Amino acid sequence: MSSREQEIAKIAKMYTKYLNGPLGRGVMDHLKEGESFKIRSQNEMVEIIKREGKAVVKILESPTTEANNDTDRLSNLH
Repeated sequence: MSSREQEIAKIAKMYTKYLNGPLGRGVMDHLKEGESFKIRSQNEMVEIIKREGKAVVKILESPTTEANNDTDRLSNLH
């Protein structure tokens, strides 16, 4: 497993632990079974799905290029 793959696995594990713990309960309680949402960070797109009452976390892609393009577009507005 490459260092990037290890990093992605670690990120997914951290989100899973948080969302399935007491601090994430408020988020998960508001989702219906099978519902999902996505979080986009600078380096990852994370999808969280509620299955059997628990968060299932998937790292979908690396939107760095797209995020950089968005930043460039915004900076050109000034």
